[in-house]
Amino acid sequence: MYQDSITSFAESGAHKALVVRTQPFAFLIGAAMAGAYIGFGDILMFTVAAHVDPAWMHLVMGVVFSSALTIVVFAGSELFTGTAMYMPLAVLTRRARISDMLFVWCSAWMGNLIGAVILAGLFHMAGGGVLLGDGSQSFFAAVSAKMSAGSLALFARGILCNWLVCLAIWMAGRTDNAAAKIMLIFWPITIFVAAGYEHSVANMFTFAMALMGDHPENITLAGAAHNMVWVTLGNLVGGAVFMALGYWAQFRSSGHVSFVPTTAAVRVKVSADRSRK
Repeated sequence: MYQDSITSFAESGAHKALVVRTQPFAFLIGAAMAGAYIGFGDILMFTVAAHVDPAWMHLVMGVVFSSALTIVVFAGSELFTGTAMYMPLAVLTRRARISDMLFVWCSAWMGNLIGAVILAGLFHMAGGGVLLGDGSQSFFAAVSAKMSAGSLALFARGILCNWLVCLAIWMAGRTDNAAAKIMLIFWPITIFVAAGYEHSVANMFTFAMALMGDHPENITLAGAAHNMVWVTLGNLVGGAVFMALGYWAQFRSSGHVSFVPTTAAVRVKVSADRSRK
């Protein structure tokens, strides 16, 4: 029932594993782009939130932040939270090794961080907009709440967030219609932001921006690290367990077990695709 989707995402994960081994710099650039694209969504979200009625603030923030994943999906880039679903499917279908999965995760995370920090630096040089201007009070309050939250709460919010993010990617991947993709991305992302869940890549830009600005004393690098550790782990569980493992288990229980056992076929496919371009 989900064979086509599982196969498609697993092959994509296997391709990412091949690229990160053979073209690590190219993969890092793609990941940096994704970090910046998510950061652009953060800029819009906090800009709008600073001047909207508090009764509608969380809903409006969710609505506008959906633009970030829409850009990532349509522009093409390497988002860490997406690889939390892609790579386990590649491993479960024996198209990639566990070492491949870990290498892709680390490369995507670092690339996303680089892109987020570069964007934060450029935005700070440009004046910081509403985030460091008339909306700085609400922005720093949001950052402080993220940094001071408990470990278990952050871990759970990270799971819930990436369950929804990967659900958006999963649904968008099941249709070729561009308008349908946009709407399928919109709803899960709106839910996760409006509910206050935690996205590691979005937090990379948020924390970088806050630390570069004239921030309160309770906003620290240690607080950012505390948040990032638990949210990153939660994001991995949300994508790997609640999406990849969940759909793979359904697929296995239905009796479909024919998978490509190695990455050799992926290399042949990639070479063939390149020769056609």
